[in-house]
Amino acid sequence: MKRSFLSAIFIVSLFCANIIAQGHGMYTLVRADMKGNIENLGNQVKTILESNNFNILYYGDVATPDLVREDKEDICGNKAKLFVVSNDEYIKMLTSYGNKYLVAGFLRIGLYQTPKGIQLIITDPETINRIVFNDLDVTKYNNVVNKSIKFKNNLLNDLNVLTAGTKMNKEMEPIRSAEDLREASKDMFMMVGHMTLFQDTDQFPVIYMEKNTTGKAGLKNLIDKTLGNISKFKPNQDDVEYRWTSSPSDLNWEIKAQMYSPDSTAYLLGISRKRTEAISFKIVGDETETNKCPGIDHLCAFPVEVLIMMKGDQLIIQTQREMFRMDMYFWDAGMGAFMSHANMPSMLDDSIDRALIGHISDLR
Repeated sequence: MKRSFLSAIFIVSLFCANIIAQGHGMYTLVRADMKGNIENLGNQVKTILESNNFNILYYGDVATPDLVREDKEDICGNKAKLFVVSNDEYIKMLTSYGNKYLVAGFLRIGLYQTPKGIQLIITDPETINRIVFNDLDVTKYNNVVNKSIKFKNNLLNDLNVLTAGTKMNKEMEPIRSAEDLREASKDMFMMVGHMTLFQDTDQFPVIYMEKNTTGKAGLKNLIDKTLGNISKFKPNQDDVEYRWTSSPSDLNWEIKAQMYSPDSTAYLLGISRKRTEAISFKIVGDETETNKCPGIDHLCAFPVEVLIMMKGDQLIIQTQREMFRMDMYFWDAGMGAFMSHANMPSMLDDSIDRALIGHISDLR
């Protein structure tokens, strides 16, 4: 009976996904099947971004499922490279509604290899902002969406200066309708909750809070303390034993990107680690004989956002609940994958807490 019930949930989930297939994707495929060297294409993208007033916060490799494969016969050998960038005018727009919206400030662009060639993909800033800003009233919400659409189109035009491959600008899964995004409809019902950061405090919880008596100096001290905690992080036994990995260093959380709000009273930090990337892509990918690493098309799901900011006379640290974040970026993996890895989000929550504040938070 239990198996039949879970199967029914999974079928409903897939049915809903098909209904909204014409909606808003978490990712946009910009150009497809480009030939050539991924390093050379990365350099071309870097030049385009810099010439169009984007600040490159991070550029480097992303781990593929090969990292967590003991059987070397299953190695795909494909590479993936990630840009995390920002744009000053875009950040000003986001934070004009409040510094908490700095959480949407990382723009992510990825290159990944497939048997057909190299693909160029972005996280869709319009879709991200439809989720992040859905606690605003309808007038302000529509204003943000319209500005986000304009910004996204300009970004796509910039990237399509590339002539390699085929121009696509295609919405990619997970895909949701405008209505579902506005209403913060939950996807994996009974498991996740509503798709919103600021209406449901469980989704973007405060994991640390302290009194601030020294203003921006206090914020700087907390940031330095947090960065120090990350550098000293050691995985606990549950973290180590969760999945096979080739090296203990794959479990270390790394700082990928960081930036301040225009008024310097909020700070956005992006962290990731190789093993979490590799496992996530392995879970979501539907492997075939010809493509053993399909899940790397979700590479722009990382890094994980951490917001450190002044709020009244308090300093707070917030980061997304990992079950929510997995639903947000990896919903298309399906209910079966979520059920099979149901303990992964809580393990990651604990690991991230320990990396940021040195212990498991008692505020979640």
